[in-house]
Amino acid sequence: MDILTILEQFGIPVAVAMAFGFFIWKQNRFIQSTLMTELDQDFKRLEGIIIKLIDQQKMVQMEQKKLNGIFKAQVEIMARLSGNGLKDKFLRIMEKNNEWFR
Repeated sequence: MDILTILEQFGIPVAVAMAFGFFIWKQNRFIQSTLMTELDQDFKRLEGIIIKLIDQQKMVQMEQKKLNGIFKAQVEIMARLSGNGLKDKFLRIMEKNNEWFR
């Protein structure tokens, strides 16, 4: 169909409505195909990043617990070796630090 014949038969308002309809159809097709696949890919990528961050956080927490255990054991050994009441002082300091870091 020629644009001029559409204008002659139906008038300008109908031709403009058809042009808008065609534009909306093309825009919906773009949104449904291209944009949705890109959004899905971005979502999967971000989901993978979040999972890796959670895994790393868990590993850091486990390492921190391990280091805390090693530190407590060393303090306990030093306190027992000193034998002059340092054990109680060390234990109080450790309890105070544990409350402070929570």
